[in-house]
Amino acid sequence: MRAAALTAKEKSVVAAADLGRLATVSKDGWPHVVPVSYVYSDGMFYVPSGEDTVKVGNLKRSPRATIVIDDEEEGCGVMLECDSKVVPAVEAEKWRRYMRDVKGWQNDRRTAVIRLKPVRKSSWFLKG
Repeated sequence: MRAAALTAKEKSVVAAADLGRLATVSKDGWPHVVPVSYVYSDGMFYVPSGEDTVKVGNLKRSPRATIVIDDEEEGCGVMLECDSKVVPAVEAEKWRRYMRDVKGWQNDRRTAVIRLKPVRKSSWFLKG
C-alpha cells in the first residue's frame, strides 16, 4: 500500500513536535495507547522502543497502528493510520545514532525502532 503524503500544513504540525500518542491493538483486542517520541523522515515515522514492550508485542501480532500528533496551543492536529515494522535492535543503529546525535535522546544497543508508514490520515483545524 502506498504511503499517505502529508500536506505542508500537516508536516508543520509533525515537525513542530517530537511527541505523539501511538495506539496499537492488544492481544485481547483492546486499544493500547502510549506517548512516544518520534522522528519523521522521508514520509515515515521512527519510534524508539524496547523490544520487550507491550506496544512492540502488539505490533508483532498486528502491524496496524495509529499515531496522533497535535498542537494543544493551536488546537490542531493530525492522525495517521499506519502499517508498521519493528526494526530489531541489531538492525536499528542508524536510527539510534540519529536519535542520540540530533535529538539528544538516550538509547543503547538494545533499543529497537518502530517504523510507521502512514496509509490513511485525518487532520483538524489546520490554519492557513
